[in-house]
Amino acid sequence: PGLADRQADLLTRNRAAWTAHLAGLVEAVDFRRGIPDSASVDAATFVERGDELFRRLRVRRLGLRDAAAVLPKLAACPLLGRVRELDLCNCHLGPRGVEVLARSPHLQNLEAIDLGFNRLDDAAAEALARCTGLPNLTHLALNDNDAIGDAGVRSLADSPFLAGLTALDLSGNDVADAGVIAAVGGRAFARLRALRLSGNRVGDAGVTALARSPLLRRVVAHGGELDLRANVIGHAGAAALAAAPALRGCAALDMSHNYLGDTGLGAVLESPHLGRMKVLRLGRNGITDAGVFARREHFDWLFDRLRVLDLSGNRLTRRGMRELWELRGSRPVAIDVSQNVQSAGRGDVPVAVSDIVPGVLNRLAHPRTPPAGG
Repeated sequence: PGLADRQADLLTRNRAAWTAHLAGLVEAVDFRRGIPDSASVDAATFVERGDELFRRLRVRRLGLRDAAAVLPKLAACPLLGRVRELDLCNCHLGPRGVEVLARSPHLQNLEAIDLGFNRLDDAAAEALARCTGLPNLTHLALNDNDAIGDAGVRSLADSPFLAGLTALDLSGNDVADAGVIAAVGGRAFARLRALRLSGNRVGDAGVTALARSPLLRRVVAHGGELDLRANVIGHAGAAALAAAPALRGCAALDMSHNYLGDTGLGAVLESPHLGRMKVLRLGRNGITDAGVFARREHFDWLFDRLRVLDLSGNRLTRRGMRELWELRGSRPVAIDVSQNVQSAGRGDVPVAVSDIVPGVLNRLAHPRTPPAGG
């Protein structure tokens, strides 16, 4: 096996050995730069035996499970002061749980906290925004809570206590245009350079505000990628983003599952700032053959740079797909055109499978009565 395989095998064995060594105390141990520094622990066990854990293991990142059941005791536990990264993902905290946590006097050394999948809302975001005990926090994950909206983002963006944030994950929530506009102008987000907004309700106005802000430049410069999938962006938002000079530093752009259509596709492909683009994902945007044929020369130019083009789940037929493959030629670009059309006896039906399934199910549920004598 190669060096990478040997290293992975060694890491797996070391992780298993440490987990076995600390059986009954931790659920899992992970490594950073070859050193064990991360532990997953039942929250009740940590409250009772946390001092033993720190005696036996250097813990920088602590993942706690079932924290809601012991949250008051956990918030009062001085051992939290020795943790740099706290993972409370999927602990069923709810807004009240976050309020309890935010009152803890032992969070002053936290640099990162993960509160994803906790059924949080704007009230929880406001509790975090009012928290004075997080002076060193740089990374905040609030993903997949479903209910954090514009008011919650506004509270975070205006907080005088979160000015150190450099990374914020808001994906999988209810953020719309007003939330993005608040984020790009918020005093707390002046140092932000990583922002995740996928799976929200961001539309043209929000993307336009982002495209015209210094925040977009910082985000693209930091990671070289921009993820805006599963929002409600139309062709106007696509055009505003395509015109942003900050896009020059972008190597991966994901705008799949939006509402770009052929006009939005054209706006993206005509951008003068795609010179570094390697991955372009525009799946599920209502793109048709007409959009492909109208932008032949732009696809041809882009195929000299791209490595991945995702146009899955659109409204392409074999004609549009064939045109893409012919334009690509021998260039090493992976093109995904899956889930576009159904083939019919009389030719291609330019409708995505997902578009026709509801109609088929409706007919099955409500069959028409055959005419008399039929």
